[in-house]
This record gives sequence, C-alpha cells and structure tokens, in this order.
Amino acid sequence: MDAKQVVTQYHDAWTSGDFEAARACLADDLDFQGSIDTFRRADDFIAALTMFRKMLRSVVVVQSYSSETGAALLYDCDTMSPAGMIRTAEFFTVQDGKIRSIRLVFDATELRKLMAG
Repeated sequence: MDAKQVVTQYHDAWTSGDFEAARACLADDLDFQGSIDTFRRADDFIAALTMFRKMLRSVVVVQSYSSETGAALLYDCDTMSPAGMIRTAEFFTVQDGKIRSIRLVFDATELRKLMAG
C-alpha cells in the first residue's frame, strides 16, 4: 500500500472504533508527538486513542494531502466535552507500509482544563 492508502485505512479504522485495524497500520516503535501526549510504542498510543474516541460524536475530514512517504489530514473532531469542536492537523510518515511517525497538532487549551479538573 502507498502512504495515502495506509493513512486512509488507519484514519477510517480508528474513527469507526476498529482499533485492531488501526493498530495494524502502525509500526511497533511508532513515534507519536501530540499537543498533549508523546508515545514511543504503538500499543501505548492506541490505548490513549481508544479513550479519546469515546468522547467523540464525529470526525469530519476537511482536507488531505499525500506524498510517497507521508500524508497530512486536517479534520474536525466534534467532542461531547466542553472543548466542543476541535480542529486537528495530523502529519504522518509512512515506511514499508506502516505509519512510523505521527505529529498531531490542535489547540489543547480546553482539554488541558478538563484533565486538570
């Protein structure tokens, strides 16, 4: 699969709640850096993603871009939290058919408030 296919499969899987399929798209030593968390193992990342998914009503892709070695998604997460709608940019590096790194960027202000309380 090319980078676009891997990232699309991953995104479709986690947003529909199929975390086994999402995990299959990730390298074991995934390098994840986000606005709140950092992970170095795909299993740890999937555990956190599973918890995040529980607070979502929907995820709508606004824009996507892909190249031979990566992809980027811009999407809106409609949460059931006081954070409401969260516009998110996610950047992926893909190698050997697996996502090797993810950089996730969003305004985490409201989520940090929730986590502190």
